[in-house]
Amino acid sequence: MKVDLPTDAAITLLRALTGPHGIRASRSAVTNYGAIFARDAIMAGIAGLLRGDATVTDGLVATLTLLRTHQGAAGQIASNIRVGTSGRPEVGAIAADSPVVSFGTLAPRIDSATWYLVGVGLVLRAGRLDSAPFAESVRQVVRLLDGIEYNGQHLLSVPAGGNWADEYPFDGYIMYDQVLRAWGLSLLASELKEPAWATKARQIDEVLTRRFWRASGDPSVTPPQLDPRFPICAFSPIRVNGHADLAGMALLAVAGLAATQVPAMLEAIDHHWLRAGTLPPAFSPVITEGDPEWDALARYHLHGFRNRPHEYHNGGIWPIWLGWLGVALARYQRPDALARLRSITARRLASLSTFDFEEYFHGESGLPLGTPGMAYTATGLLLLANAESMANALVTP
Repeated sequence: MKVDLPTDAAITLLRALTGPHGIRASRSAVTNYGAIFARDAIMAGIAGLLRGDATVTDGLVATLTLLRTHQGAAGQIASNIRVGTSGRPEVGAIAADSPVVSFGTLAPRIDSATWYLVGVGLVLRAGRLDSAPFAESVRQVVRLLDGIEYNGQHLLSVPAGGNWADEYPFDGYIMYDQVLRAWGLSLLASELKEPAWATKARQIDEVLTRRFWRASGDPSVTPPQLDPRFPICAFSPIRVNGHADLAGMALLAVAGLAATQVPAMLEAIDHHWLRAGTLPPAFSPVITEGDPEWDALARYHLHGFRNRPHEYHNGGIWPIWLGWLGVALARYQRPDALARLRSITARRLASLSTFDFEEYFHGESGLPLGTPGMAYTATGLLLLANAESMANALVTP
């Protein structure tokens, strides 16, 4: 029996989360999810933009404007901004005229800046934004990222907790962050007539291709890679991290980077999970008690320990990254793998007695866990359901 993905409910949720200041992360206000988070809102807005939804696209424009208005003096883009709406603050929010701006708690959220570049680039390309008020803001972000790079090697060094996986023990040259920077620069190079940015994006791409794939059985990689067709997720002066990072891999393909490596990478994802009737987790392999990384994982948390095996970042299955994976499979014309991904996801949803757009699924039981009413999850399911049209919109200016 064919089971459809809940796209109507997903777009309804995103519209409900959209207000005059931007797109909130969740209808829940627990642990600040009632705020406007840069990455959550920009991804949701991109899905709305690519789907042609005027309300959510307006929310993306409002989000980018809010982030620009509260940009840091050195070019930083806020991780999240908590603000009321229409004179009636949401639960956990405050008055609209005195927002609370956060650039990160224990670590700076570098991907707020890189998602900002991607969001501005896509909205400019769609003709939904005036470039004049954003040009200098974007240039500040580019200069900031150049400064973080510091050594002219074309890679950003990201601290632990510096991106979406803010309680996962990896740092250094994380692939996900390099991908977003290159994608944003590539989009904005033509929109703002900055050819040097296109050159920089190509240089980042070359380094990604050369340094993030390692020879099979490379003893320096820990844990050992599940498959040498996967890129490593990060490296630093003291460690090469062999975990498979689904977010980084999906966005790598969507952005058109590492083109010589991506077909084999997508085939490996299909082989290890989709053909086996399972969904790929955020990171693999799962870290369990007794593993060398367990102590660091168990110590690092913001709102109580959530990274038990097969939960949260530690092997949880996140619809947002399944959605971007769907777009990646569509871009690389892998319809059979995309059909498998949709079917497994739809069956997973159909097996649940209730589903309220929770953050993620348990990697083994499949039960929905985390905060409900998440823009992240609604965005992922919209991307997955509309993967072909969204992939076409992304690669066709």
